[in-house]
Amino acid sequence: MRCRLYLSLPPEVSTGALELESFVPSLDDAMSGGDVASVLLPTTGADEAVLRRSIDRLRPMVQERDAAFLLEGRADLAVESDCDGVHLPASPGALKAVRQALGKDMLLGADCEASRHLAMLAGVIGADYVMLDARDPDLVAWWADLMEVPCVAQGGVDLDTAPELIAAGADFLSPDSAIWTHPDGPRKAVAAFNALMAEA
Repeated sequence: MRCRLYLSLPPEVSTGALELESFVPSLDDAMSGGDVASVLLPTTGADEAVLRRSIDRLRPMVQERDAAFLLEGRADLAVESDCDGVHLPASPGALKAVRQALGKDMLLGADCEASRHLAMLAGVIGADYVMLDARDPDLVAWWADLMEVPCVAQGGVDLDTAPELIAAGADFLSPDSAIWTHPDGPRKAVAAFNALMAEA
């Protein structure tokens, strides 16, 4: 399986610091640039009303492009609002409880940062993917060599660091700001990442 994009939306979308309708064209632009596997909406510092409006507005845009719409940290709201999954810190107890509550129909992602131990526990518990620190390509390579659970490389990912992470075996790259701040816009950024992945 070739590496694919896992986009994380700017956290300002759910806090209200970034006006929702002004961001919609940027997301549409990104989704038009090429293959995107999934899109994560962060919830840190979110305003509840803004968060719900953001889900209602952005989720259909993502799902209509056959990408998964994931919500950070809020399994309850993910289920209620027809998201495709939830992304959580790699706390074994929380992951196990949410996995049991969600069943197998929704995606469960675990943010393991640089912890091999937490990543292995998340895999055993039944996470559908683990997110690992992209600033440690050896960590990504270790996981890819040993485990079947997909790995998302996140943290400082840009067009310069992407080739090493792809070569290390990352299943997904999460570029964060490299998409939304690209000088030629999100569409060109997504296209450029996809070109790198196609070459690998």
